Amino acid sequence: MNRRAAGTLLLFAGVAMLLGGRGVVGLAAELAWLTGLAMVAVLAWRTLSARAVVPLRIALHAALTITAAATTTQLSGPAFLGFAALGFWLVYRQPTGAQPVTPWAIIPAGVLSTLAAVAAVDALRPRWDGGAVFLLGMTATFTTIYLLPRERGGGRWALWPALAWALLTVLANDPTGAFTRWWLPLTLIGIGIAVLGWTRRGR
Repeated sequence: MNRRAAGTLLLFAGVAMLLGGRGVVGLAAELAWLTGLAMVAVLAWRTLSARAVVPLRIALHAALTITAAATTTQLSGPAFLGFAALGFWLVYRQPTGAQPVTPWAIIPAGVLSTLAAVAAVDALRPRWDGGAVFLLGMTATFTTIYLLPRERGGGRWALWPALAWALLTVLANDPTGAFTRWWLPLTLIGIGIAVLGWTRRGR
């Protein structure tokens, strides 16, 4: 990292602190501000891509995460969680050795992205059901892992947690109880018949 880039980042951090003291007014302004901070975070992570400066990358991203939360009002909670998720997404995308991605990082990235979405819903639309957003986000996380190719961090094992979260999502968003009264018993009956048929074949 050259001196010009370091000076620019320090200047940006100083301006952010001044704005944080004065407050960023308006939701649109906060969204634009967070978008700019996210672009700086991605640029800084890519600039400091050498393995010798991993602690520096983490420290700088942590500083930007704190700045994002401290310089916003309505989106303070979502900003903190969102930038934490962004950090893991950047770790996931950063090649390590022969691997094109860092597979383990996709799970915390998905979980934190889900929590950021829940926090955003609670902050902006309190009447919405944040629990449904959480269930959908967890379903999407494991479904993504299942659909990704192995070289991109995917795994067939993710099918089962994806189905489990999907089932919880359906049950939690079934106000009439139709799924519980009809589809769930019929599903259990079908699975039971399949198991009995498989047992008879094994004899």
